[in-house]
Amino acid sequence: MNIPARPIVVFDIDGTLTDTVVLHQRAFEAALRTFNFPRLRTAWGNYRHHSDSAIFREAWDEAGFEGEPPLHMLEERYRSEFDVLCDATPCDEIAGASQLLADVEQAGWIAAFATGSLRHGAHRKMALLSHPFDHDLLATASEHETREEIVQAAIDKARAKHGVPSGGRVVSIGDGVWDLLTARALELEFVGVGDEARARQLREIDASVAVHGDLVDVGRLLGCVASVP
Repeated sequence: MNIPARPIVVFDIDGTLTDTVVLHQRAFEAALRTFNFPRLRTAWGNYRHHSDSAIFREAWDEAGFEGEPPLHMLEERYRSEFDVLCDATPCDEIAGASQLLADVEQAGWIAAFATGSLRHGAHRKMALLSHPFDHDLLATASEHETREEIVQAAIDKARAKHGVPSGGRVVSIGDGVWDLLTARALELEFVGVGDEARARQLREIDASVAVHGDLVDVGRLLGCVASVP
């Protein structure tokens, strides 16, 4: 008897599992400004790739600085800024995030995580959840620059660790435009989460995209389609 391959769900973190978008952006901008860019664009969505390392590289190139952008220095400065802000600013998971992860695992799905954030921030954000996560299945901007590379790395990690062949079902869950664009580029199923304003934003790109107002609805959806006993 052929046992169906376990499906994989790839979660974005900021704005999807944790309420940390503003906190992250403040820490990231503060870290960038320590490099004294002559003109730093802070409309992050206008950069070619929406990840910390890719934005850093593009800003570095625009400034005309020589050599490779020192990512290790950015990481050190971001770590310092993020820790100070995180310790001083109350923040929490998105309502239902921990329960969703528990439900996903109970349904037989493999949960992987892909974020445009640097790794230190991702770990601190995920620590806000009461449900544990597999650190081995986290891909971040510390290792890859483009969102496509990050998401694909998370999928590859999940497949390798759990012996899942390529070609199985993969669902991407996120709240942002870049999450949707990345899912479409990688030909993944996509489920959006967010309020009506965010839903309109996502549907301007793809009118057919499913956007749910909270993570409880997402959990119901994944529970209904789970096929692994």
